[in-house]
Amino acid sequence: MRTVLAVAAVVAWGSLGGAPTAAHHSHAMFDGSVETEITGTVRAVRFANPHVYLQIEATHRDGEPLESPQVWAIEMSTTGNMAERGLTPDLLPRGVSISVKVNPLFSGGPSGNYTNIVMIDDVRNASTGQDWQPAQP
Repeated sequence: MRTVLAVAAVVAWGSLGGAPTAAHHSHAMFDGSVETEITGTVRAVRFANPHVYLQIEATHRDGEPLESPQVWAIEMSTTGNMAERGLTPDLLPRGVSISVKVNPLFSGGPSGNYTNIVMIDDVRNASTGQDWQPAQP
């Protein structure tokens, strides 16, 4: 009975704001040992925390044309991290051409965790690290 009361008290205290809590999901579904490049056009972007999500109508994978376009859902970092890297929503309007490197799903499905923006509208960028700024055409 004491255990039940102790657990109930901790849960109640945390839910009332007594302790900061943080939750994050795992990236275990992505194969971090493989990097693949997806090229296509932006269908949608959701620039909101906890992650920026990018939806691409892919026409090529690793430089090879796909038999038919695939819609890829790409998980990116937080809005703050993306802004620090120079990536803002205005750089990703619907219809812009883009190449993104991702760690793909282990399942082989059309989704991945982004590692690098390679190209936006035919402008190539060396990296999307802390010092990345959109290159001038």
